[in-house]
Amino acid sequence: MKLMKDPDSGLMLPDTLIEDKTSLKMNINRIVEQAVNSVKLREDYFLVLHAKFEGCDFVVSQLIASLKLPSFCSNTMVFWVSPIKGIVELLWMVAAKKKGQKLKVEFNNKGVAYLQAKGAMPS
Repeated sequence: MKLMKDPDSGLMLPDTLIEDKTSLKMNINRIVEQAVNSVKLREDYFLVLHAKFEGCDFVVSQLIASLKLPSFCSNTMVFWVSPIKGIVELLWMVAAKKKGQKLKVEFNNKGVAYLQAKGAMPS
């Protein structure tokens, strides 16, 4: 087993894990880019990507473009999209909900929208 440095975390991980992670990120980016290119709204909107893993495959079951801020839903990623700039940022992700547990929302706490909501930046 060969170890490589993960470009995102800086951790030493098996090379196959880093390759799989990179491949998954490229696949998600491609799916989101295709979805953004297919939406014809003329104002900022939210793109909800509802997907899950089926075995080793990443399967997208639903893509929703909405002008209203979406609610938290299991197995989703929510992006803020501008028709002029394209994808502005990932707002949050919600992992799969396990039986008897609450939804676990992971906010993009380095993004502009999060910092504005916390009062760290002028809106």
